[in-house]
Amino acid sequence: MHTKNPRFITLLIAAFMMVIASPVTQAELVKQTVDSRKEFNIQGETYQAISGKFHFEFDPQHSANQAINDLKLAPTNQRGKVEASANFFIIQAKDPKQRRGALVEVSNRGSKAALRYFNFAQASKNPDRTDLLGDNYIQSLGLSLVWVGWQGDVSPGANVMRADLPVLDGIEGFARSDWTLDTPHSKLSVAHKSGIEAIYPIDLSKKDQAWLTRREGRDNLKVVVSKERWQLTSDGKIIIGDFQPGIYELVYPTRNPQVSGIGLGIIRDTGEYLKNEISPYYAPKTMAFGVSQTGRFLRQFLYQGFNETELGQLAFDGMLVHTAGAGRGSFNHRFAQPSRDGHRMSAFFYPTDIFPFASEQLRSQITRKKDGLLKRYHEAYYPKIFYTNSGYEYWGRAAGLIHSNGIYDVKPLKNERIYHLSSAQHFVQSHDDLISVGEDENLYRGNPINFFPQLRALLGHLSNWVIDQDTPPASQYPSYSNQTLTNFSHYQLPEWLTIAKPYKPHTAYEVDYGKQFNEQGIIDNNPPLIMAEIVPPVPKVDSNGNELGGIRHPLITAPIATFLPWSLRFGIFAGNEMVDFRGSVYKWPKERVLKRYPNKQHYLRHISEMTDVSIKEGFVLPRDKSKIKTQASQFWDWSMATEK
Repeated sequence: MHTKNPRFITLLIAAFMMVIASPVTQAELVKQTVDSRKEFNIQGETYQAISGKFHFEFDPQHSANQAINDLKLAPTNQRGKVEASANFFIIQAKDPKQRRGALVEVSNRGSKAALRYFNFAQASKNPDRTDLLGDNYIQSLGLSLVWVGWQGDVSPGANVMRADLPVLDGIEGFARSDWTLDTPHSKLSVAHKSGIEAIYPIDLSKKDQAWLTRREGRDNLKVVVSKERWQLTSDGKIIIGDFQPGIYELVYPTRNPQVSGIGLGIIRDTGEYLKNEISPYYAPKTMAFGVSQTGRFLRQFLYQGFNETELGQLAFDGMLVHTAGAGRGSFNHRFAQPSRDGHRMSAFFYPTDIFPFASEQLRSQITRKKDGLLKRYHEAYYPKIFYTNSGYEYWGRAAGLIHSNGIYDVKPLKNERIYHLSSAQHFVQSHDDLISVGEDENLYRGNPINFFPQLRALLGHLSNWVIDQDTPPASQYPSYSNQTLTNFSHYQLPEWLTIAKPYKPHTAYEVDYGKQFNEQGIIDNNPPLIMAEIVPPVPKVDSNGNELGGIRHPLITAPIATFLPWSLRFGIFAGNEMVDFRGSVYKWPKERVLKRYPNKQHYLRHISEMTDVSIKEGFVLPRDKSKIKTQASQFWDWSMATEK
């Protein structure tokens, strides 16, 4: 049993809209408000869906909080603590004895993804009923499911996960926005995208210091757009003009930054709170899950040592870091914009894909600085980690750099596993949504490989590793040593596949944000000075054009098509660059398919055999075999339909 910790003296009274407060001065999660509590039944067990708000306090003088940028400048309460709050949503077994652990999803821009990724559930902002939980796989593992807001620039909305973070009133600086326009526009918001607030409007009193540029491609020369050709709205959040296709970038004065790094502290202290026996949400082990943006968040979390709590405890025992590639992000510096990501053709040169990339300490070939994502002196606070990346992350997020330096292989640490979901794109997409593109009528934008069955199996392995100490399957990723990883310049598709490869994968960088960035989190060079471009290695492909070196879906091991994790920007400017997030599928001619499989029954029999192999390897659950066969059946019908 865990020793009870006086840090949290919190009693939960079963009543609607009740406030529970803790008088302990060292506590950080000091109060919670319960707004809703619903009970429902899952296979004879009573479960609860509980929502409300957590209230936090952060001691600016505590050593565990020194990594939170600008915390010492934030306003404090009478106790000398910095306050913040965040909404939460928890699905848990009512009986604490049924809870083996808790899975904390770090919400991607306010959303809830875990039920879709692991339970085959439909998307829901308020999953408080049995029918919204899919097949209950997470619950069958004995895991509570927890969401808590952390991001302060998410637009408010019903059941949207967000945090209320302190603001540094009066502090001035510069921010940056950019836009890739494929069609003409007349208005551009300084916010990153829909659902994100423009918390850093242009300071109208200094608007003459703002400057706008346009360029034709990622690395093309920037041309300043005359100030007579654009103007500002009265709130400083939108620029108005005649904006033609191209890449626009605005650098502008602003003020009043949020203390964004507190979001890292919120996730840390939530993990610790869940493991306290007095907590009404007690679970003995905690795991964090992040996808894409929040996978990068967890890499930042690890890099800056946030898995060590104020009391010197382990915040998370395990992590599943999904589709983060080699990235981190704009999570903990002055005027940070956590939603900004960075791709070949959007959101350029934010502090996302920057050194270090691998967990092992390596020396930068540019600056000669030695660094790693996990610093050796933090070993006691390393969680057990699964890094899972689709093929897209090798092309769109430099994932090859987490296990190589671009010259030789770098092995994962003993607390890590790395799994490559071969040939898949960034997200799961139905073959019904594919769009024919390019000159070849058999090439479609979108990639229908459904990696959810593999991800479910991996969650089970991570849970067993964390809770029961069961050794998970060995890492599966492309490497130089087994000749499944190659430098981009040597990447080749099969000769019969007459498709042009991308101009370049998304590259990482050595950048200079200015002298104050590393120590004070202040960007002086905006945009940054690019010191060097780092072209990552990518997976090799087999004779069918499908990726080698990772977990290969039965649709790949029993192929009737070529699945590519990238797609080109056909028909618009910079057409040889990649589309964000999406892959493609090349539909084989019927005669090629029928040479391999005389009929659908023969094909499905092979799919069944290959699925059995995946089950034996531990990368598919037996319960999911029928779903894979159903998808294969539908894909056969689509593939063999009359060609246009």
